[in-house]
Amino acid sequence: MGDSAPDDRMYERIDSHHDRLRLKFLLNLNRHVLTAGLALGLFSAIVGMSSLSEGSLRGMMGSNGLVQSTFQTMLLSITTAVTLVVTISQLVLAQELGPLGDQRERMDGELSFREDVEELLGTASPPEPNTFLRVLIDLSSDKAERLRDSVASIDDNELREDVQQFSDNLVTNAELVNEQLRDVQFGNFAIMQASLDYNYSWHMYELRRIRKEHADALTDEQRKLLDELNAVLQFFAPAREHIKSLHFEADLVNLSRQILYIGLPALAIAAGMGFFADTGMVPGATLGIDNVTWVVSGAFTITALPLLLLAAYIFRLTTLAKRTLSIGPSILHPSENAGETDWEE
Repeated sequence: MGDSAPDDRMYERIDSHHDRLRLKFLLNLNRHVLTAGLALGLFSAIVGMSSLSEGSLRGMMGSNGLVQSTFQTMLLSITTAVTLVVTISQLVLAQELGPLGDQRERMDGELSFREDVEELLGTASPPEPNTFLRVLIDLSSDKAERLRDSVASIDDNELREDVQQFSDNLVTNAELVNEQLRDVQFGNFAIMQASLDYNYSWHMYELRRIRKEHADALTDEQRKLLDELNAVLQFFAPAREHIKSLHFEADLVNLSRQILYIGLPALAIAAGMGFFADTGMVPGATLGIDNVTWVVSGAFTITALPLLLLAAYIFRLTTLAKRTLSIGPSILHPSENAGETDWEE
């Protein structure tokens, strides 16, 4: 019998509840919500530490100018963050600005790939990323069902049970992911989430294991179906990586634009606090806390927004890159496997 199959969803394949929550936090949470959460945490931390400290921010303004110098330092930090993001975006998007020959080579590569897919598909492949992935997943599901039907009446119980178990697992996984991809537009992280749920690496491993272990029992028709299904799974891998690359580029473009949007107000506030803040500003207290504490904490949080937004995007990009380091049948994360494979030395 074959190895036990992993769960259909990526998060369900992770044993630790803590790791599941961490991964959802890093990948699925809206970047603006995450940035707002980080900003709220920073604001609360500054207010809390100021309330617990023996000194006061109003006193720091007059005695050593620490508050003013801190905001002046933030001017440099904001400028550095904006420059860094723009530079990274330019490096990543440099391929979009290449010469005509390079652009034609890129186009020829994609057209060649689509033509290979269309040989198995029998019709033109759809242009939308989510629909293209759905077509590949549907095709793999159809091939798996045909493979299951081909062994339904054979006498080799072990081969029949192996193929049926493999086909049932793939079809169930494909139906789940196919539904997730329905009506999802490019730019929505749901496309990448669904592609991560399709455990093609495990399916490729099981397919190759069946081919090797039952080589003598397989008929020519069954070998052909195995080869066709393997080809479809091999098409899915580079297709997902291509869409991931496009998603990275789109995210970096969005990040650059949003950093510029919030960077300019942050610069203005940092400059104003660094140049003009003094002990006489906003006298009095609110909720038992000096109003200067509220103002300085809020102003510092706003000046830190470009850095917090950058962190929110980098969290997802690096996590997604780590989850997709391998292309093909290699499984790098224990979470991709429901248990150990039946490997005998």
